[in-house]
Amino acid sequence: MGANVVFIATYDTKGLESDYIKKRVIANGALCTTIDVGVGGEPTARPDVPLSKLCEGTELTVESIHRMPRGQAVAAASNLVEQYVDREFRAGRIDAVIGIGGAGGTQIVTQTMRTLPLGLPKLMLSTLASGNTRWYLEDSDIAIMPSIADVAGLNCVTMMIFDRFAALAAKAAQWYSSDFGAHARRLLDRSVLRVGQTMYGTTTKGVTRAREALESKGYETLVFHASGAGGRAMENLIHDGVIHGVLDMTLAEIGAYLVGGLHNAGPKRLEAAVECKIPMVLVPGAADTIVLPPMDELPDKFKNGRTLNYHNPTMTTMRTNVEENRRIGEFMVEKLKGAGSLAKVLIPRGGLSSIDRPGEIFYLPEANEMLFDTLKQGLAGTGVEVIEDQRHLYDPGFGESAAELLDGMMKEFYKK
Repeated sequence: MGANVVFIATYDTKGLESDYIKKRVIANGALCTTIDVGVGGEPTARPDVPLSKLCEGTELTVESIHRMPRGQAVAAASNLVEQYVDREFRAGRIDAVIGIGGAGGTQIVTQTMRTLPLGLPKLMLSTLASGNTRWYLEDSDIAIMPSIADVAGLNCVTMMIFDRFAALAAKAAQWYSSDFGAHARRLLDRSVLRVGQTMYGTTTKGVTRAREALESKGYETLVFHASGAGGRAMENLIHDGVIHGVLDMTLAEIGAYLVGGLHNAGPKRLEAAVECKIPMVLVPGAADTIVLPPMDELPDKFKNGRTLNYHNPTMTTMRTNVEENRRIGEFMVEKLKGAGSLAKVLIPRGGLSSIDRPGEIFYLPEANEMLFDTLKQGLAGTGVEVIEDQRHLYDPGFGESAAELLDGMMKEFYKK
């Protein structure tokens, strides 16, 4: 039996296009099972799994979904296909999941994709691929591909895009069917201990020194960009047992959550290591930073009285103030107070990022002092050790010291 691509599409509006893509997947050497999630009317072609099949065993029917307001119907179809695909995946009948769509189709398909494990190929052909896709991707490994023209009809542009999409899907399914097992075994192999790290452009030098020091001691390191999705991905892999220790040196995602920045990792940041009871060293690197949109798109509340830095054409960074650093410190204290000796905080008193030092735009020692004092006072008596280092995050030796601190904790915890 060949590798099977499960293809989710709205057959009420995209039946012709879906049938074309299915044939191209098959021509590229894979099987293809199509699922209809169209909620606007009768399908315009015959799917392998109709909407009525998804409704079996539930209180819903095709007719009841058609009578719903569109938003409710999309939500219902999203939940139905998520449950169906989960059963099929657990039964070992899926080697890749693909989908096509506009706003409704992208929502329905990616909801299902986000529930599937890391590594299973997930390919979404969407009219929304050039916009803000974070709601659809979140912290998953979905690959989203622009449709260029709308997914409407067969022409010289759409056929080229569909052919490429189908070829990618078929080859991805074949890779998963034949090669993924070795990767899956390695993810759960504990013969090499893995450390999760976080990094920004403005913490790179310190994090890199720590990474290299850890690798020299035999650890495998997984570095995540602290973009919101990166922090959530690290936390998920901690829960999955892939990561055995944490050196978290870039905490800008906390400020983004509290203040309203782009790199918002949500309210559960820092929880996974505490819940899973694994060693963790925290360095409040980039706690001076909130990532915002480009200068000409800034919300009004950030335009006056704030220190703003032109980071690149698509991104502005804002310096956290004293009050925001107090709130960041309180957030950290709340998350860490149950960790006991499995967590340590290492404070770089010389500065939190490449632009937080005398003469640089983010140098604001009173804001840092508020963060440091909040951490020291809030964690006193909790068993979480707070260590103050006079160096800057970028100073030679600081990253190595952070790695040494975690290494000692790991050796004690895992009795290496």
